[in-house]
Amino acid sequence: MKKIISILTTILILFAFVLFINKEKANKYDFVAQTQNKEIKLRDLDGEYKILYFGYLFCPDVCPATLFRVSEVLSKINRQDIKLLFATLDEERDTTEQLQEMVGNFYNNSLGIKMKDLDKVAKAYNVKYKKIQMPDSAIKYSIAHSSAIYLLDKNGSFFTEVSNLTEEDITQAIQDMIKQRH
Repeated sequence: MKKIISILTTILILFAFVLFINKEKANKYDFVAQTQNKEIKLRDLDGEYKILYFGYLFCPDVCPATLFRVSEVLSKINRQDIKLLFATLDEERDTTEQLQEMVGNFYNNSLGIKMKDLDKVAKAYNVKYKKIQMPDSAIKYSIAHSSAIYLLDKNGSFFTEVSNLTEEDITQAIQDMIKQRH
């Protein structure tokens, strides 16, 4: 009888462990963020495809160029069910109001967001960034960062990372996601 209880206990522990691991995998790309108006979670955006881009407002060229390129592609695709998310890497200077104004200038269905646990979320998406001090500059510092967009389907599941940010590659990745995850 003790052997049966021991076996059943072991099976139950293994089952709980497998459930825990699967839950952790499912939540790897999840986040909590602050928008201009409220706190949101990734699952709050279910029902829309999501394009997530990490950058910052003082970025002199890469961030605005990327947002412009993505917005051009989205204009051509012309779907109302794609949301563009611009997540700041400069939580010290960027406000949610400024982020929303910036991304809203590029694409109507967008959100400017500040992640609640930026380091954890950046690590999950494999985003690299570093604050670079510039004491002789008026802006005092810059943020060196990787530049990619991350596509998530309507259920918030990660689809792909696009790091070659040409119009053709962005378009193809979005179309592939829509075709495969409709």
